[in-house]
Amino acid sequence: RRFSRPSMGVFSRAKAATSTTSTTEESAPPSSSPPVLPPGSLFGRPPPRPPLRNPGWRERVAEHTGMSFAAGLASGAGYALYTERLDFAPAIAAVAGNVTLVGCSFACAKEATRLVRQKDDWVNSFTGGGIVGSACATAWRGRPYSPAGALAFGAVAGGTHFLFDPSNTEWLCKAAGFRSITKPDGEVDWVTPQWFPIRRVSDDELEVNEIEFQMRVAAVLDGRVDATEAERVRAEYRARREREKARRAGKARGEEK
Repeated sequence: RRFSRPSMGVFSRAKAATSTTSTTEESAPPSSSPPVLPPGSLFGRPPPRPPLRNPGWRERVAEHTGMSFAAGLASGAGYALYTERLDFAPAIAAVAGNVTLVGCSFACAKEATRLVRQKDDWVNSFTGGGIVGSACATAWRGRPYSPAGALAFGAVAGGTHFLFDPSNTEWLCKAAGFRSITKPDGEVDWVTPQWFPIRRVSDDELEVNEIEFQMRVAAVLDGRVDATEAERVRAEYRARREREKARRAGKARGEEK
């Protein structure tokens, strides 16, 4: 049985089949419901995380290592003198080497923690001290003393960093009982608490002391005190004059600068 094919010219092309789906979608009215977002894009695409940076870590590690070596030399010399050893060099070398190794390891652990956390605070020192303390306690006393060494070294390192951190000065002063006073010129001054052995004299107390001193001077001029008290008042007067001259000289130098 023979089937006939449709006649096509040389340059003729079969008509492509068209779909009515796109036409239906274009003609459909816009929907009031929000579009379906892909998972994770509801709150926006998270920005790319920047690479970890820790600038200056080489200088800090070198500084810690140098300070540890100097402390090791001093400690070794002291140990040799305390034990009355004649062979100074081996004792100093042994102590200096151990202290330098501990200091360098602490610096590396601290800087690694700082690199991971991207933050510089007492936690980095606590972590570095804990790692080094655990290793030292394990090497010198055995594995059971590892937690105690980590806690001791970490507490010393982290506490030292926390106390000497300038950002914690205000908090520590307030916790110790110091009160801050803002002067009219905007400068912040601190008032010592009652338990502090050195107490700052207020302006009223300073005025009262000055009046009492002037009364004592007048008593010396009138001859109403003995020679010992008169000499004590004269010495205090000369000391006050010297302090006033030094204060004026310092103020003048500050104004010149």
